[in-house]
Amino acid sequence: MKYRCETKELAIGYGSAPLASGITLGAVPGQILALIGPNGAGKSTLLKTLAGQLAPQGGAVLLDGRSLTDYTGTARARKLALMLPHTRRTELTSCFEFAAAGRIPYTGRLGILSDADRQAVRDALELVGASPLAGRDFNCISDGQRQRVLLARAICQQPGVLLLDEPTSFLDVKGKIELLTILQKLAHEQGLAVIVSLHELDMAQKIADAVVCVFPHSVSGVLTPKEAFAPENIRALYSLTKEQYEAVFGPEKPAGPKFEHYVRSGQKLLRCGYTTGTCAALGAAGAARLLLTGHAPESVALRTPKGIVVEVAPLYCRPAGAGAECAIEKDGGDDVDVTTGLPVIAAVELLPDTTEIRISGGKGVGRVTKAGLDQPVGEAAINHVPRQMIAEALQREAESACYTGGFAVTISIEGGEEVAKRTFNPHIGVEGGLSVLGTSGIVEPMSQQAILDTIQLEMNQAALRAGSPRRLILAPGNYGLDYLHERYPEFHAIPVVKISNFIGDTLDMAAAARFEEVLLVGHVGKLVKVAGGIMNTHSHTADCRTELFCTHAALCGASREVCAALMNAATTDACLELLDSAGLRAPVLESLLRAVQLHLDRRACGAFRVGAVLFSNQHGPLGATDTAAQLLNEWKEH
Repeated sequence: MKYRCETKELAIGYGSAPLASGITLGAVPGQILALIGPNGAGKSTLLKTLAGQLAPQGGAVLLDGRSLTDYTGTARARKLALMLPHTRRTELTSCFEFAAAGRIPYTGRLGILSDADRQAVRDALELVGASPLAGRDFNCISDGQRQRVLLARAICQQPGVLLLDEPTSFLDVKGKIELLTILQKLAHEQGLAVIVSLHELDMAQKIADAVVCVFPHSVSGVLTPKEAFAPENIRALYSLTKEQYEAVFGPEKPAGPKFEHYVRSGQKLLRCGYTTGTCAALGAAGAARLLLTGHAPESVALRTPKGIVVEVAPLYCRPAGAGAECAIEKDGGDDVDVTTGLPVIAAVELLPDTTEIRISGGKGVGRVTKAGLDQPVGEAAINHVPRQMIAEALQREAESACYTGGFAVTISIEGGEEVAKRTFNPHIGVEGGLSVLGTSGIVEPMSQQAILDTIQLEMNQAALRAGSPRRLILAPGNYGLDYLHERYPEFHAIPVVKISNFIGDTLDMAAAARFEEVLLVGHVGKLVKVAGGIMNTHSHTADCRTELFCTHAALCGASREVCAALMNAATTDACLELLDSAGLRAPVLESLLRAVQLHLDRRACGAFRVGAVLFSNQHGPLGATDTAAQLLNEWKEH
C-alpha cells in the first residue's frame, strides 16, 4: 500500500517548551526524504513524533490524510514502521524471532505465525542480507548485523511509510552502501515513503530525493538536494566557518572574484574581509540590477567608506515575489568570527511613485530594544553607515538604469537568529538576530597573536623615538587617536601605540621597553572595564561596564531605582545620562577613576608612572586619573 506522511504546523519536544514548532513537511510514496542536522538538534525527536511514540506539542501528524491519533495501534503499525538504533538486549531470541516481531500487527492476540507470515520474515531477512543470521542469537551478533535485523523487522510490518533513525550506525562502508541501496529499492521499486535521518552527509546526498534540515530550535521545509547540500546551507546548518567546511568537503569552486586585500602584521600578511554592512549593500545592488535590467549580475562591487573596492560574486541573485533577492556571503578574511560564512540577503522591490529608499530588517537581523544604540528602539539593528552604503549602492544602480523611483529593501541574515545567541547582542539591547555593522566597510584581521606582534613592533619603534624622560601614549583604537589629535596636538612628538583591547599586555611591553611615563587615552566604553581590573577589554573576554557603573553609583549613594536603570542600560553613554539625571555623574566618575588608577598601578608594579584619560564621543572629556592629571601638566610645561 502507498501512503503519504505529512505534518501540519507540528510542534515537537519534551516537557513544556517545544524544541521546534511550525514544522510542515511531507514524505510521498516512492521517495526518500532525508533528515540532516547536527547532533542534538532534534532529528530523533521529530522521527518519534512522526511515528506516534511522542505526542505532538502542537499541530498534527497526518498519515494517509488522517491524524495519527485517529488510528489504533495495530492499524497504525500496518501503515507505518519505525526503526530506531537498538541497544537493549533480549532473552534467548533468535534473529528470525526478533524480525518476526514485525508481523504482530497481522498475527492477532496469540501471535501465532502463519506460513505466509514466516515467508514474509524470510523474505525480509533475505532483502537485507541477513538470511544467514536467522538461527543465531540476536545478542551474539555484531552491531552492524543487528541493524540489518532491525530493518528486516520494520519491513515485516509491510508499511507504506518507513521511518529510520540513523540506520547506518555501526555499519562499515560496504554495509552502509548495501543498506542504503535497500532503502532506494523500497522507495523507488516498491513505492514506500521513506523518511531517514543520517549523519553522513555524503550518504544522504547520494540517496535523498528530498531533504529536511533540522536546525537547533527550527526545522526547514522540504528542500531539493541541490538546495540542502549547497555549501552555504551546510555551513549554516552545522555552524561551520568556510575554513572548517573546506577542511571536510574540500575547497569550493570560486564562482567569481574573491576579495583580496591584505594588511601586514609583523612578518605576516593577513587577508582583510568585509562587514555585514558591505554585504547588505552589495546584495541590494545585485537585486536592484536584476530588477532594473532583467539580468542577474555575475559579480557586484562597491567602494567602501575606507576607500577599498570590494567585488564579489553573489551566492545567488533571483526573482522573489514582487521583487528580487541577492545573497552575499559574509567574509571575515583572517578575522573569522561567528558571522563569517553567513549569507546576508537583500530583498529589493521597486517603488516607482516615490524617490524614497526604505530599509528594514528581516529574519536574522535583530531589533533595538534599549535606548542609546545607533538606531532608535524598535528599529532594525542596521547602523547608519550600512544604511548609507545601501542607499548609495541603490542610487548608483538607479542612475545607471535611468530609473527615477525609489526602493524598499529588507535585509536578512540566514542563521542570524541562532548565531546572535552566542554574541553580546541580547545584553546590549539587540534582540532576535544580529546587528548589521561596519563603519569602514572592511574587516581588518584581529588575530590575537597577530595584534600582539603588531603592538610589540610598534612598541619597539616607539622606544627608538622616545626622548628623556621616556614617555609613551597608548590608545585602544581610532576614537582615542582622534581624541588625542583634537585635544592634545601639543603632544605630537610623543610616540603613540595603538593597542586594541590588550591593555595589560601592552603595559607589560612598556615596562620591558623601560618607558618611564605612560598615558592611556581611551573611550569610557573600554577603559571603564579597567576599574574592575580587566586588562583585556574585548567583549568576548569581559563586559561589565554597566555593573561597574552600578557598583560605583551605589557607593556614591544612588537609589535602588538608579542602580537598576544603570544595570539595564545599553551603553556607557546611556549610563552617563542616567547619572546626570540623578546628579551623580561627578562623584561616580571620580570613584571609577580612582579604581582605574589603582589597577593600572598594580599592573605597572612600580616600573613606570601611568595614568588614564577617559572621554565619550557623545559627552566629550570625562576626566583623568590623578597620575594622568599630573603627567598632563608636566608634559604641557615641557
